[in-house]
Amino acid sequence: MKKYLFLIYLLVAGFSVLAFPPTINEKLLKSFQQSYPHAIQVNWQELVETYAVYFEQDGIKATNIYKKDGSFVRSTRYYQEANLPYYLIAAIKEKFPEKKIYCVTEISTPNEISYFIKLEDAKTWRTIQADGDGNITVLEKFNKAS
Repeated sequence: MKKYLFLIYLLVAGFSVLAFPPTINEKLLKSFQQSYPHAIQVNWQELVETYAVYFEQDGIKATNIYKKDGSFVRSTRYYQEANLPYYLIAAIKEKFPEKKIYCVTEISTPNEISYFIKLEDAKTWRTIQADGDGNITVLEKFNKAS
């Protein structure tokens, strides 16, 4: 019985989000549109203390988080090797010449930027972290299934 009540609650909550879209601060909406003029598939979500906007621009999927006052908190972008800064590509290829860059998750805040990069070769996966200065740290390493 509790499971059914929980499912009903989730359905009602889901429909209420669709019926009452979030009311985003006009200043924030205008600022977002100016910063990302070519954004497509824009979807805003109101959270308890923040707004999240999910979108795609120039083939890059992204999520930005803003405080309710409109101030920027964090951006997360997902992309391929071609969008990495050249100095990072060069540093990675020098340190891991046998690895291929599979994908990148970039997380930026007003104070810093971090890149979480998935590398692969025929036998292994690696996740490395790079910062804006080009410092690289190996976070994890997995063997591929045979």
